[in-house]
Amino acid sequence: MTRLHDEVERLRRGEMEKALDLVRHSLIRLYDQILRQAEHVTGPLGVEELRALLTALADEAADTVARTGVERYAPRPGEAYDMALHRPVGRVAAEGSEADRTVARVVAAGFVQGERVVRKADVVVSRWEPDAS
Repeated sequence: MTRLHDEVERLRRGEMEKALDLVRHSLIRLYDQILRQAEHVTGPLGVEELRALLTALADEAADTVARTGVERYAPRPGEAYDMALHRPVGRVAAEGSEADRTVARVVAAGFVQGERVVRKADVVVSRWEPDAS
């Protein structure tokens, strides 16, 4: 019985190491990408250049996460608010009743693994408040 338990534990450790290797290799790729980008900087960056650089690095980080089976989820403005997928971080007035409880703006993407929500997307929600007059 002890030998069987030891074998199961050895297999578990091996599976865990495989999973960690996937993450390690992805993080190393991200590290390399950051260094490659840094080598191309020869002077002060303008706002657009810096925005493009940071967006490229964020995309690479999302790709790293995707290699672990977790996908980025970015709701579209106008999409119905869904408490299972969205975390409200702000509220704005809706332009009409049809826009009530819809996503006005995405603050941060969410991440899902199949049907499982790993992190909800941070969104600003539109709310319709008819005039009280």
